[in-house]
Amino acid sequence: MLVVGPLGGTIADRVDRRRLVQLAQGLALLTSLALAILSWLHLVVPAHVFVASLLVSALATFDVPARQSLIPALVPRERIVEAIALAIPGRNVALLVGPAIAGMLISLAGAQLVYLFDVVTYVVLIVTLGRIGFEKMDPPKVTASLWSSAGEGFSYIRRQPLIWQLMAMDLSATFFAGYRVLLPSLARDVFDVGAAGYGLLAGAPAVGGILGSGVAYRLAAYRRKGLLALGATAAYAAVAMALGYVPWFVLAVVLTGLLGLTDTVAQVIRQGVVQAETPNELRGRVTAVYQMVSRGGPALGQAQLGASALALGSPLALALGSLVPLALSLWFALRGRTVREYEG
Repeated sequence: MLVVGPLGGTIADRVDRRRLVQLAQGLALLTSLALAILSWLHLVVPAHVFVASLLVSALATFDVPARQSLIPALVPRERIVEAIALAIPGRNVALLVGPAIAGMLISLAGAQLVYLFDVVTYVVLIVTLGRIGFEKMDPPKVTASLWSSAGEGFSYIRRQPLIWQLMAMDLSATFFAGYRVLLPSLARDVFDVGAAGYGLLAGAPAVGGILGSGVAYRLAAYRRKGLLALGATAAYAAVAMALGYVPWFVLAVVLTGLLGLTDTVAQVIRQGVVQAETPNELRGRVTAVYQMVSRGGPALGQAQLGASALALGSPLALALGSLVPLALSLWFALRGRTVREYEG
């Protein structure tokens, strides 16, 4: 994701974005089909799963910038935040019910049935995408090299304080306060609730995320979206700080739900503003960089947060890490005028 990401965004700005999404989904379909066949033949080994995960992540670097950039082609500029708020619940629902469906399918016929189910969902998405009536947007005629075009995306972000400050807030929250990696440790070592308790802790953020999408949708009409982003980021950090020190497990489940809610509200506002404030011809490249931050940040942050938890204990590691997004959001609120005064 971090290596191929800029290239994916650059290509998304050069070709028909709908076709690019369909192509990426089609190749991911073949990956799931290969795993289904290998599982059915009892030939699958861990290396196959690792390679498949690498391929799907690489394909996502082409798929996500193109798919996110298609949203402004469906709705007017003033409705982008609402559109993103409607799109995000699908991921939270998948996180909530997907493992349960997978477990049921595995119990029925093994892992190959899960992969075949995955193939069907890819087919549905590819066909449905072809039937959506997008506003016609011809790809621009570009003569610059791919890497030169990718550099234009980074240069645009560097010249736009609003966009890079929103990205910095996202990175600080996901890299330093990515609480999900510590949930198993909190369930076992702090609350002593075992696997069943961990399931509740892990599922609560998805429920909170679904509720957060509704909150974000209702807040979309509020013009001071910069203040909303700052407030949601600060609230997320404050809740994460408290998570490891609450005395009751039930309260910890409530707090993880609040983390999902505040994270989703902040994510919807930040993504919506970035999409609205980026010209269409640069939207793929800017979205690619944003995805490197919002998706690559958590992956790298889990490693450092896990190491910190090993040295300091999970509660203290999470509390110290959460100070970073809290301090950054307060700094932008008090000293940085760009995000605080944004209206849109």
